[in-house]
Amino acid sequence: MGEELDDTRARQLAAEVGAATGVGVRCTGYHRHNAVLAAARYVLANGLRVVLLPERRAPVFAYQTWFGVGSKHEDSALTGIAHLFEHLMFKATRAHPAGELDREMERRGTQTNAATWVDWTFYTETLAARGDNLETVIHFEADRMVNLLLDEETFRSEVEVVKNERRMVVEDAITGELSEQLYAHAFTVHPYRWPTIGAMAHLERATVADLERFYRAHYAPNNATVVIAGDLEPGATLTALARAYGPLPAQPSPSPAWAREPRQSAPRQVVLERPIVAPQLLLGFHAPASAEPDFGAVEMLGEILVTGDNGRLYHRLVSEEGVATDVSGSLAPFAEPGLYELLVALRPGADPLAAAALVEEELGRLARDLDPAERDKAQAGLELAWLDSLKDAEGCAEALGQLETNYAAFDRAFTLGERWQDRSVAELRATAAAVFGPDNATTVIARPAGELW
Repeated sequence: MGEELDDTRARQLAAEVGAATGVGVRCTGYHRHNAVLAAARYVLANGLRVVLLPERRAPVFAYQTWFGVGSKHEDSALTGIAHLFEHLMFKATRAHPAGELDREMERRGTQTNAATWVDWTFYTETLAARGDNLETVIHFEADRMVNLLLDEETFRSEVEVVKNERRMVVEDAITGELSEQLYAHAFTVHPYRWPTIGAMAHLERATVADLERFYRAHYAPNNATVVIAGDLEPGATLTALARAYGPLPAQPSPSPAWAREPRQSAPRQVVLERPIVAPQLLLGFHAPASAEPDFGAVEMLGEILVTGDNGRLYHRLVSEEGVATDVSGSLAPFAEPGLYELLVALRPGADPLAAAALVEEELGRLARDLDPAERDKAQAGLELAWLDSLKDAEGCAEALGQLETNYAAFDRAFTLGERWQDRSVAELRATAAAVFGPDNATTVIARPAGELW
């Protein structure tokens, strides 16, 4: 058994590592979830945050690097840069040629991965906890945080990759186009209105100089969180991190203040004619940010609406009326107020306006006659999904990293279940009326080209 962390030991460790490495290290948070899961947050003198979760359910560790940069941090005239960087970060650095990181990780039995969204970008590897695997990952990740080489040839090649990706997931995929249109019309001032993958014209307009500025502003230790969860020795791990990352310089970080999206006061609708066989319907409703009190209530309402064959909308549109083949819903855990989305795949020949009216009717009924059994089932389903997300090191690291990046609150990963507790039926009905009212809806309809209405 390795060393376990309690609150006192976590704080002692910061002083010991600081003395051993000459790097300022502070312990700024600790949270114990149960006998197995406890995590501590450390901050280096250059601003890098480190979250360590030692847990030995399996001899593996997940290593994730989270940057507080996503598509909302871009210039409205130069979108897609954050996602483009996700690609470029796997290219050459001053110390390593392009492809060496991927080859080394594959040699050690794993693959690298990454993701970009509206609020963040993160990079991840999961490896066996043996040999010099941890030291090797630390070396590569600290290196590419500040030493990426940005040259014209690499940039132009990767831009073409991203442009092809955009063609595949947006221009040649009706669900991607529906989503892009939804956010473009539901948001009028907030940067959530543009797509993470970027506009084609902006990708074509970008320059290496643009990339250099973006990299220096956002890829710096003071805008990053390293999360390591799994079979690790806290003292040795923190020491290795301090030695690798401690010398990296902090950078002046932009502190944007985004305009709050004004309250929507009337329904909005967009109709697209496309070469498709059957119509599709996408609705978006302005919803709370993931840290706001009502977020959990909207999650529960979503469970009641679309989860399982007995979900209200699935039962009404698919089983009862027979106008749709599928209904799905999602509430993104954005750092700022986002959307609850409903996607309805209609049968060929179905009337999308009539289907939208059925959806509106069911949403109105939700605000009037929701019952305790539905509430209890929704709570149970959400709690199970949350607990399931913590079953391995990678899931734990992702939960810790996202919440620390969005809110400087890694500990919320262990208390998410509280947001579904003690929700009264009256409270859920009131939230349904506020969120799912017709004036708060933006509807995007895709219908077969040339079809008569």
